[in-house]
Amino acid sequence: MSFLLYIYERAPLLLLFVTGYILYQVMASVRLPEYFSAKAVSFSRGRADYLLLSLIFVSAGMSMFIPNAVTVLAMIPVIRKLDAELESMTTPLTLSIIYGANIGGMGSLIGSPANILLIGAMDFFKVAGREQITFFNWFIWALPLVILFLLLSWFVVRFAIPKGEQAIPSKFLNKVERITIKQKRGLSIFGIFLGFWLVSSVIREFLPFYAEFEPVVALIFTVVFLKLIFGKGKLMSWGSLLEGVPKRGLLLLLILGVFIVAVKLLNLDEYAAEEFKDLLTLMAVDGQRGYLLYLVTAAVVILLTEILSNTVVSTAFFAVVVHTAFSFETSPMLLMILVSIASTCAFMTPIATPCNSLAFGEMKRVSLRSMLGLGMVLNICGAVLLSFWVWKVIPYIYR
Repeated sequence: MSFLLYIYERAPLLLLFVTGYILYQVMASVRLPEYFSAKAVSFSRGRADYLLLSLIFVSAGMSMFIPNAVTVLAMIPVIRKLDAELESMTTPLTLSIIYGANIGGMGSLIGSPANILLIGAMDFFKVAGREQITFFNWFIWALPLVILFLLLSWFVVRFAIPKGEQAIPSKFLNKVERITIKQKRGLSIFGIFLGFWLVSSVIREFLPFYAEFEPVVALIFTVVFLKLIFGKGKLMSWGSLLEGVPKRGLLLLLILGVFIVAVKLLNLDEYAAEEFKDLLTLMAVDGQRGYLLYLVTAAVVILLTEILSNTVVSTAFFAVVVHTAFSFETSPMLLMILVSIASTCAFMTPIATPCNSLAFGEMKRVSLRSMLGLGMVLNICGAVLLSFWVWKVIPYIYR
């Protein structure tokens, strides 16, 4: 009975992910990514760095509302098309959607698998303040952080543009076709999806009793949502839900899954977590709640994510930081949030996140050297930015 009650209470979050995946398939079905790519090229005004900026922000915007790995699936056809037209731009194009999707994924509760693991871990450890986190107020602190991080990533990825390729040939600049009726309906579906979940979160924020009825309301919305997509004048068929998945990217994800199992069997995650606790014990943190604790946590999580994958690291470290928080007399919720967003923002290796695996596995001729070098720079900057944000900004939202 308690299990069924748990599922009932978490039904809105589960349905949020389900409808988010279906939304991705709708967007792919009506060719919205292609429309967005044409818009991105048009926005670039002939400059390659502006094109990358467009791709970064489009990927980030999409991954806030549909899982970030799903965003990469949707954007791969876009950059393939651009790559076929623009020579020598494979690496910066691929890194742009990796950076955008990873960073954008931390912008909402549904953007990254690490966020759903975070909520589950907070429930499991009965972390104080868990009830404060909603789909809406997550945006309040995450959106400005995401924008700052995206601009930083754009500055970094510009170094991947080959010399002599700073300009986009003019023949590609005026290819934006008029938006179709189906694409307009797809945008409408996106608006309905976003509107419902935002409004539901706002109501829950100001009317606590709504939480009792939210699962039922979310289920009704899901039924209506499906009817709009698969009912009369349907935008796509049920069978197309499994279409369009890149095989090479999935193969690399499968390899990543095998690697994760090996890490768990060898207890490497537990070993890393224990070493982290020993490291903190050796440190003298000012007042036992200073910035250094957050900075070291972010840096260690990002580094380990590069070699152990974000799912493994976040799962292992949630338990560690709960106990660490009590030892250092700080908020376990803040450290757990830091682990979640830091494990999403690892940019060096193809195995670090599902976004990295899918994009690197599916796009040929991506420079691993550039990915490692630029990713390391972005990792260092990210550790500083994320740790400061969690330490100083988020406490104003979750008191």
